[in-house]
Amino acid sequence: MAIEREARYRLPHLLADLLEERDVPVEAAPQEDDLGVDLIASDSRGRQWVMEVKSSSRPGQVSRAAEQLLPLAREDVIPVLIVPFMSRAGAEAADRARLNWIDLSGNAHIRAENLHVWVQGRPNELRSRGRPSSPFAPKSARVTRTLLLEPQRWWLQKDLVTVTGLDDGNISRIVRRLDEEFLLERRERRLRPRDPDVLIDAWAQDYRFDHHDIVLGHISGSGIDNARIVSERLGSLGIHHAFTGLPAAWVMDQYARFRLTTVYVGDDPRAAADGLGVRRATAGANLQLVGPDDIGVFSGERNHGGLNCVSAVQVYLDLLHLPERAAEAASHLRAHHLRSNGAAD
Repeated sequence: MAIEREARYRLPHLLADLLEERDVPVEAAPQEDDLGVDLIASDSRGRQWVMEVKSSSRPGQVSRAAEQLLPLAREDVIPVLIVPFMSRAGAEAADRARLNWIDLSGNAHIRAENLHVWVQGRPNELRSRGRPSSPFAPKSARVTRTLLLEPQRWWLQKDLVTVTGLDDGNISRIVRRLDEEFLLERRERRLRPRDPDVLIDAWAQDYRFDHHDIVLGHISGSGIDNARIVSERLGSLGIHHAFTGLPAAWVMDQYARFRLTTVYVGDDPRAAADGLGVRRATAGANLQLVGPDDIGVFSGERNHGGLNCVSAVQVYLDLLHLPERAAEAASHLRAHHLRSNGAAD
């Protein structure tokens, strides 16, 4: 209710500014109205704006709003999602669905007949004082990773307990949070991702690569040859490891050439660096040894081209945070190895 009241207070001014009109009154939708929205408005051209207010722009919330609002679109009716502040992941989810949106800080993307409004870059004026615990915290993310590795499978919670190693209480809490974000589909007692693409985006919004324990260093060599040397030496030291980032993208699909080798190690990355004889350095580093914030990163690991790599889902998440051509590689990997059903090749 608080965010709806804030929306009613701010939207008349925001709409007037976006549409370059003097006044755009915003009212609560009549209870007898079967549109099922929160707010309505009419502009000077006779168009009706029907608006659904959500408390966050998390991808699951955006996807849910799209299902509700898009069927309402007509030539004289413009459905719009209203959120406190639109995150990048939320905006991407809205754009894929071609869902109009306005945030209460004045950013917007609206497409209608003879109307295109796009405003971005305005800072968040409604920062939350706190937020619920994330279902994508390092250990909690084991559930999402498991679901995305087999997105078409219907899971019982007890099966998730077995696979993830988490207890029943943790699984229940994590599943409840995923449900609250409209990220799960239910069939009796079984569950699976409602939309794997949306679930990946929701996880990506919370994921932080720099929360891992990262040791930077330099060794002679570069590119895939360097990665193969690192793999052989780690193997000879008996250190469990799995490559991610650009080395993984290269052996999976020869995309793209790189200098920085990134590899998860199951040991202390400092001990691994010492065993490899790595010269510790930040400037000019061409090797990242990563101690994972949770052992779940190794779930779904596979051998590609002679290198043991983390799952395609994990590689994708990491590429979003790495330098060189990692962003391009992430897009390529998602298109070619994370199919539309979310399953990793």
